[in-house]
Amino acid sequence: MSLRFLLLLVCISCLYVANSQEWKDIYRFTPAQTLNKIKFLDSQTGFTAGSLYNGSFENIHITHDGGKTWVNANSGYTAMRFMDIFILDSKNIYMSGNEGIIIRSTDGGAHWETLNTGTKEQLWGIHFLNKDIGIAVGSNGIIIRTVDGGTNWNPVPSGIPNLFYDVFFTPQGVGFASGSNVLYKSTDNGLSWNPVSQFPFQAPADWIRSIKMVNENTGYACADIGRIYKTTDGGDSWERMESGTEDPLFDIDFVDEQNGFICGFNGIILQTSNGGQDWTKILSPLGTEHLYSIDMISKTTGYICTYTGHILKMDMASAIKSEDRNPITVAIYPNPIINKAILSLDEEHLLKMTTIKLCTLDGRCKPIDAKRLNNSQVELDFIFEKTGYHNLLIQFDKGNKVLPIYLQNASN
Repeated sequence: MSLRFLLLLVCISCLYVANSQEWKDIYRFTPAQTLNKIKFLDSQTGFTAGSLYNGSFENIHITHDGGKTWVNANSGYTAMRFMDIFILDSKNIYMSGNEGIIIRSTDGGAHWETLNTGTKEQLWGIHFLNKDIGIAVGSNGIIIRTVDGGTNWNPVPSGIPNLFYDVFFTPQGVGFASGSNVLYKSTDNGLSWNPVSQFPFQAPADWIRSIKMVNENTGYACADIGRIYKTTDGGDSWERMESGTEDPLFDIDFVDEQNGFICGFNGIILQTSNGGQDWTKILSPLGTEHLYSIDMISKTTGYICTYTGHILKMDMASAIKSEDRNPITVAIYPNPIINKAILSLDEEHLLKMTTIKLCTLDGRCKPIDAKRLNNSQVELDFIFEKTGYHNLLIQFDKGNKVLPIYLQNASN
């Protein structure tokens, strides 16, 4: 197959149309209801909690077949908004919600009991370090702690009126509580909390909606106005990452230091495979419907719940296995790019390459001027392209590759 071309004009599907097929709309609850959180124990068993305002008490949903079917459980409350779920093990599950309510199941979700929290504040986040010690956070700076598996809770002074939106602990007992212009850290299993002084809060506001430590040192957080943050020193200092969007980001999950996903308003889904240095925007199959919570089981499987009660699933296991049998290695340099760049790959795949397109972050793609230099290199011309973040879509006879790039000092 010849690559004698200066302008590649082969038409292919837009990058983001193709990527949207990775996430499929697999289930919708009737009646429609807002699903605030989704969490899975393993690849088969998962829970979601929502808000039903039709007099129903069955606002907890459980799957045991990877999301294909769901059964409803009685929470004991109607018109109740549950905001967070923590799965301790296959038997013990906790949910937190409005009016200071925390409920617990000790039989895998079949039955639920209300715990005595001692507060009426909204409890937006809950996390257990082990079977005894747990922390819940919420409105007006509320932090409460249990040391007996949730039977009794005691307040922990925060000294602030800010809303805490999320809480997360590492296995070493280091915790983080994030929210409205606030990030607190605990180093003693939640007994005491102090503000993180080196967090780069930015006006007009930073609502840190979700925080996830991947290990003892590395963690990520997402916030409104498309903000993503990363720490590599155990949460003492954070840097802002470029997200390519200003949509509110609601939930974040990482399976390791490199691979993570974010979901949020207007159907936004972001994916990184290089530790947050670059983010690829993936269109939701539901268009602009708000996506409230995401839970990644692995690099190839994950779930999202939505504003009107849909469940989305990503399952790329078969595609990944197929690609691994004949991997395509592609590199581009320099990156950031000033006017021109060299695309490098092995001769076998160069001969199988059909199309190269430049795609903006909102999904618009067009062919790029390209010239073959030798058996392993192609020169790409970006002279008349706009400065900023883009994705380079490279299609082969079978499969494709996407390279995040940054165009710098372009002619226009």
